[in-house]
Amino acid sequence: MPAPPRAIAAAGTAVGFLLGSAAARPPIRRLRAEVAHARHLAEHDPLTDLPNRYGAQHHFTRQADAGRTCAAALLDLDDFKAVNDNWGHHIGDAHLVAVAERLAANCRLVDAFAARLSGDEFLLLLPPADPDTILRQVTVTLTRLGAPLVLPFDDTTDIACTPRASAGVALPEPDTTWADLLRRADIALYKAKTQRGRAMLYSHGMCQPTSRDRRLQTRPRPDRRPDTAGIHQGMERPSPETAENPCELG
Repeated sequence: MPAPPRAIAAAGTAVGFLLGSAAARPPIRRLRAEVAHARHLAEHDPLTDLPNRYGAQHHFTRQADAGRTCAAALLDLDDFKAVNDNWGHHIGDAHLVAVAERLAANCRLVDAFAARLSGDEFLLLLPPADPDTILRQVTVTLTRLGAPLVLPFDDTTDIACTPRASAGVALPEPDTTWADLLRRADIALYKAKTQRGRAMLYSHGMCQPTSRDRRLQTRPRPDRRPDTAGIHQGMERPSPETAENPCELG
């Protein structure tokens, strides 16, 4: 007995739907991949591929919503301007990428989160812990960050560098907001930069630096020489004219 016309029409509709769904899968997959790529670009720094400020804030919010408000360490590279001024932005960019890789590797060891906020400023978001533990983790990070590195200057020449950074650390308090945490870490960072190469924990007695204070802090310090001992075999120590430069030709 032949199938009724209505059944044949229904079967045809079902087959057409399945064929249409199968044909639509590649565009849907492609659209999902494009959305994921766009989200990655929005939340990551294009140079280092670390999360950017927006990505860091997103991580902080997720952790806070789960009841795990992070501690923050704001890192600023010491004497980084000299790298760009003396060797060019291609060496400066390579320097930043190397720093980012070291920060990311160290964060994986302590279940922390690294981001690049802007320029030579980086952020670590660390799981809640007591002040001594947080400060120790940040201090270890600064020490590991300061291991010598060699960057290619051109086809025949390398640049030996010793990254250095200072860090301001802020611990979470009840109802701490993202803005509060960054503001406190920034205040502590200003105090740390006065001594260079160390981590400073925020306390309530610290004051927000003025614009004049910050300008004075960024002036060159002619009395300070970078530690270049043991960077690269055959490397000469810098002359007084280049003493502020943390990189050397190899």
